[in-house]
Amino acid sequence: MLRALQKTWTREQAVAPVPYEKRYLQKAYKIRLASYRSTIKKEERLSAVSDLVRKVCASDRRDILDISSKIWGGHDYLPSVIDEWLKNPKCYTYGVEADCRLVAIGNLRLVDRNATGWMEGLRVHPDYQKRGYADMLTQHFLNLGRTLNVGQLRYTTGGNNRVSLKLAKKAGFKRILKMSAFWYENLDKTPKPKKARRLIAEATPQEAHELLKTNNPLVPQNILIYDWKAINGTQQDFREIGKDHTFYITKKRDRLEVLSLGHARPDSDHGRWSFTIYALKERELTAHFCHHTNTALSKGINATVCTCPTQFESIFKEHLEIPKFAWKMQLILLEKHLR
Repeated sequence: MLRALQKTWTREQAVAPVPYEKRYLQKAYKIRLASYRSTIKKEERLSAVSDLVRKVCASDRRDILDISSKIWGGHDYLPSVIDEWLKNPKCYTYGVEADCRLVAIGNLRLVDRNATGWMEGLRVHPDYQKRGYADMLTQHFLNLGRTLNVGQLRYTTGGNNRVSLKLAKKAGFKRILKMSAFWYENLDKTPKPKKARRLIAEATPQEAHELLKTNNPLVPQNILIYDWKAINGTQQDFREIGKDHTFYITKKRDRLEVLSLGHARPDSDHGRWSFTIYALKERELTAHFCHHTNTALSKGINATVCTCPTQFESIFKEHLEIPKFAWKMQLILLEKHLR
């Protein structure tokens, strides 16, 4: 095509006096030629960069641990899940290789009966950031999602993570949900609210799902947030979550008033109790909060992460006297439709 463009305006024609129409065509040709050349360079650059993306394997463990050691003060959850990622047939774990080592990693997990691709654990080694590697992996997962014929890709990030939110916007993801997040390391020193009189009962995944039908607004958009992940609130999805989470309910006259779920995460030296509370009243939320923190302490766990609706953020600030650094984060759920 480049030769064809050059033939449309020869060097002799370019230097000879020409009327206005031909001068206009000459200028248009130069702009078109410059645009074409820049496109070639961009395609060559993307092609060269995409060659750096490859599947992650067990032999990359040392590099993965090195990347994780720089995340969350060395308390990153990646080392505790990488083996499961590599063994799970529904997981597609890829990374970026540079300087003969793995410098970035991410995972795409098929959920919602393979209708959704869940992006998780996207990490870039601090020494290799600002080189486009996160963009590269994101684009790779978008292409992979289309190849796997999933309907949409989703992932969560912190509301204060400007880099991740900028990456999401660039890739075409939309914000669809926001919740407050609470992180704390010293549960035994946390002031406990007075327990509500309402009974908190353990429920099976099927019972929890059936009761949710009595109060659908409790879970916005019927998307269940758990452990910084999200899944559609179908009965099958409840059963899947119930494999390693426990559901708790509070009901009044057979109507569900509070739904919460929690489990122990092995992402710190002594584990972390991760739980989500869905409530419409402050009193009910504080009761379930107290229940989960006591459950964590009874299991010898002194660290927690809690997710709840944003309208209850003031409880952490004012009534529970939680330090500001612990509750200031928000969870953002992002989504991009692929078809």
